[in-house]
Amino acid sequence: MGTGDVEVSSADIARIAGVKPTAVSNWRRRHDDFPKPVGGTDRSPRFDLGQVEEWLSTHRQVSGIDPEQRLWQALDSLRASVPADSVLVWVGVLLLHLHREPGAMDTDDPVALLRQARRAFEDSLKQAGLADLADRRPEPVPDAQAEVLADAAVRAARRSGPRSAFGHLLGRLDQRAPSGSHTVPPELADLMVRLAGTGSAVAEDSGTGTGTGSTVADPACGRGELLLAAARGGQRALLGQDRDPASVWLGALRLAFADALSEEADLRVADALRSPAFSADGAGTVLCAPPFGERNWGVEELAEDPRWTHGVPPRLESDLAWVQHCLSRVRPGGSAVVLMPPGAAQRPSGRRIRRSLLRAGVFRAVVSLPPGFAAHYAVPLQLWVLRRPDRDEVPAPVLLVDTAPHEPGQVPAADHVVDLVDRAWEGYLADPSGFAEQPGTARVLEVADLMDEDVDLTPRLHLPLPRTSTGDLELFSERRRRLEGALRTLRTLLPEAPRIEPGGDAAGLVTLGELARAGSVTIRRPVPRRSAEEAGPRTSARVVTGEDVVRGTAPSRTEEVDADPMRNPPIQEGDVLVPAVARRPAARVATADDAGAYPGVGLYVVRTNPGAVDPWFLAGFVTSSGESRNIARVSSSMRGQLRVDPARMRLPVLPVEEQRRYGELFRQVSRFREALLEFQEWGGELADQAVDLIAGQWETADHASRPGGVRGRR
Repeated sequence: MGTGDVEVSSADIARIAGVKPTAVSNWRRRHDDFPKPVGGTDRSPRFDLGQVEEWLSTHRQVSGIDPEQRLWQALDSLRASVPADSVLVWVGVLLLHLHREPGAMDTDDPVALLRQARRAFEDSLKQAGLADLADRRPEPVPDAQAEVLADAAVRAARRSGPRSAFGHLLGRLDQRAPSGSHTVPPELADLMVRLAGTGSAVAEDSGTGTGTGSTVADPACGRGELLLAAARGGQRALLGQDRDPASVWLGALRLAFADALSEEADLRVADALRSPAFSADGAGTVLCAPPFGERNWGVEELAEDPRWTHGVPPRLESDLAWVQHCLSRVRPGGSAVVLMPPGAAQRPSGRRIRRSLLRAGVFRAVVSLPPGFAAHYAVPLQLWVLRRPDRDEVPAPVLLVDTAPHEPGQVPAADHVVDLVDRAWEGYLADPSGFAEQPGTARVLEVADLMDEDVDLTPRLHLPLPRTSTGDLELFSERRRRLEGALRTLRTLLPEAPRIEPGGDAAGLVTLGELARAGSVTIRRPVPRRSAEEAGPRTSARVVTGEDVVRGTAPSRTEEVDADPMRNPPIQEGDVLVPAVARRPAARVATADDAGAYPGVGLYVVRTNPGAVDPWFLAGFVTSSGESRNIARVSSSMRGQLRVDPARMRLPVLPVEEQRRYGELFRQVSRFREALLEFQEWGGELADQAVDLIAGQWETADHASRPGGVRGRR
């Protein structure tokens, strides 16, 4: 059976053939028989997968497309007409059927098999008491595409197994998740289950932990990561709720693959804040990774809701609404573990609620995770470990843990982070009042010590500084030697009074806009943000931001970017990078370190024809103070910032040899500027550590006599 209506982008073809996207563009130009576009746009064309596969087998000796890749392309080609999550549901339903009935893989009618699989899964939902979920079907796949999709699913199941094919699709879909969404990786989900009380004395004594037989609920279950983790821990009574039908179905499928979709499980489609599906006080444990920072969460209609026992959450504090909702679902003595943004622990608008939660004895621990530990988030998320106290219960001390590295650029391994938290939690459970603090990492404080004016629960703010060690002193010495070397380099680069003898008179000025029309330069505007449906193929790549250009630093971020090589080509060495907004117009000539990265939002890329315009000449002249007022205007939205229009930049009209003489001087100044910034950064690190070492010596001698301690400086 052919690939029919499956379409692929240039980036998809590159991935299939194992080449760079630019190679596909070259094939289109050099080979008249390369498949013609069948969809998309002129800048982002799409091609028929069958035609591409035939061409690759003839010209590139690519024998065939991997079945899992073919299945992904079949799914991805439908995203313009059906949400990707919905398509994945129906593929998952078919793969689950093949998992349970391996003999069905020999079918010669995949469409009939897909219908049979859907009926079987809906019957299993009804048998598990989930008739309401069975009636809330995600959007169906059109019949015209169902044949290709079902055939691709069967092929993938034969090759790698149904469970593996389903997991591969889930992973690919997570990679393309839009900014602002998040998934919970398995190691974090398992950690949350353990923090909820598995195996702890509290859970065993009260019967309300996540020990076998208790009920675990997730009121924002998404695709079921936390419920699946609870199932791995032996739980059978699982309650899940989410407002997106496709996500709940995917959660049900994942539980079914794990043989955890039993009569004790209950999954509902509804918004938990507006329409709670499960009764109050009904769960022994709640695990939750709620959506962050929502404005339209129902503050007006829920103003009198009885769940807000600690105060009505402000409009911008939806995170604290979720915390109170989770507590309302837990029985007295039960626990809740909630994944939270760091702002929830420190924003002034939420301090009244935080104070009430502390006073009531709700907090057991606040754990700060390293940046990037949860997918799609580069900020240090937090775990709030909470307990709904029994009546008249005395508030217990609170454990504060910071797992983020103390040295810039360090990325701790996931197992190291998990082990650190596990050990701190075990020590806390064994003896909260006698917990041996770990400077810079973990500490236990009484509630009264956290009830200051700000009620800021950020762990690092309350931890004592790490004590001085031999390693600290060696690091200080190494930094000092490095700074001395940077100072010697800086002296050699210190510019003399620039002198240049003009080789001829300039023939006036010309704007970059005029040069672009003449073909001497190209000006690429900043890539606009696109919705998930408009974005097209995505890839994870290094990104150069406007701040990187201003500070003279290497690409500082890695994020999902538009992978279409025509619409968003990567940066090349020699490109001139110009921030659209800055305090003073800035530019830098891309180096080999920048090559292959992508421009961030708000960054122009000017590419020159080196035979007509020298890039260093361009970058130097357009950022001079005399030219700044001609190319920039004050931004109305950002005080003190200038909004730059490169098309208005002006250059003297000089022969390219003359341009290069000026360009070399500009390059020397740029090297001096980079060395100066590096010297400043290293000097700042050295000064900070010197202060820490001095303060650490005092704390070593005096901290034991001050039980409340002082807040660590960061």
